This record gives sequence, C-alpha cells and structure tokens, in this order.
Amino acid sequence: MINNRLKWIGLWLVFSMAMLCAVTACHSKPPGPGMILKFGSVIEGKRVYVKSSKTTNGQPFSNPGSVGGVGTSKWGSWRHIPAAVEAASGDGRDLPEWVEFVWQELEYPGLQPADFPSDEAYRKHVREEFSSALIKTQRLEIKSRVPQDVVDEVIESKRHASRGSVAEKSFWVFIFWTPEGIKMRWQLRYDPGLKQRNFGDVVREGGDDLDQYNR
Repeated sequence: MINNRLKWIGLWLVFSMAMLCAVTACHSKPPGPGMILKFGSVIEGKRVYVKSSKTTNGQPFSNPGSVGGVGTSKWGSWRHIPAAVEAASGDGRDLPEWVEFVWQELEYPGLQPADFPSDEAYRKHVREEFSSALIKTQRLEIKSRVPQDVVDEVIESKRHASRGSVAEKSFWVFIFWTPEGIKMRWQLRYDPGLKQRNFGDVVREGGDDLDQYNR
C-alpha cells in the first residue's frame, strides 16, 4: 500500500512539474508574433464576396465577408482604402503557412432595390448574380514570405510587455484582392512607450507591391 501511495505521489509530482513548465513557457515565450489583419480590394467596379477561408490544418481563418468596390480611383492609394480590420491572432499564435480563399466578384454598385418592382424581384436578381458569378480559389503563402528576424522582434516585444498591455511592436498583414488575384503585404510597427493610437510607425515592410495600383 505504501509503495502504491509513493507511486501516485511520484506521478502527481511529475504531472505538476509538467503543468508548471507549460504555464511558465506560455508566459515567458509567445509561440508566434500574432498578427493584425487588414482586408481590402483594389479592383475597380467589383465587390469581393469571400465564401470561405482556411489555413494549413483545415481550420477556418478570419473572413471579412465582403470588401472593395471602387478600388483606388476614389482613395488614391491602397493604403487609404477603407478595409476590414481583424486581430486574427493577437494572442501570439504562429503565422499560418498559407491561407486558402474562395470568393466571388460581383459588379459594384450594380442594380439597387429601387430598380425592381418588388423586394422579391430584387432578391431573385441577387441570387441569379451569385449563381452565375465565377467561383475563384487561391492559396496565399504567408509564413515563408516573412523574414524570421521580423517575427523574432515581435515575439521579443510581446515577451517584455507588461501583463494586460499590448506590446510596443506589432505585426500587420494586408490581404488585398487585385485584378491579378490576392496579394499580401506585411508591416512591422513600433510604438515606443505606447504613445500613439495607431500602433506606431512602420519600421519595416515587405511582400507584394500594392503601390502599383495607386492613382
């Protein structure tokens, strides 16, 4: 009986140490940089409707629903286009290897309810639009296109952030639909002392060239 008790005590100690190590690891080293997402489109006269988005392991990814319409003709630069912003992994998860998007593009602004004799006629028109619009699919690489030292900078900043506060450095991913397909651009932002409301200045960036669509 004593041997059994000692055995259970030993197992409990091993389990407790494992849990302590896991908790310590969670607090001392975030596994990834996390990211703040901005979805948009530079396609003129088309609105993008995202049907689904999934990551490498088949799990759903952040989905903006729909974006775009007027491209850069109104806003001048892709940076000024109103975009859907989401904190996809602000808790410090790792970047996905890739994200696969499925979407449709419909005319914008297109016909409005006032152009039809009844609401049912308008709804029928919308259904017909979606049923005839081409369904497009694209796998967008993300992790392999971000320098490891940028990822390390953000992780290190998160490690030194006070409990309950955001880190001084943040990682942003811009996912934009273009006439040639989906493109991605990333930014590293730095806000020393957390004095700015826009997460600080852009200190490094890379990825696809979206400035080519500016007007």
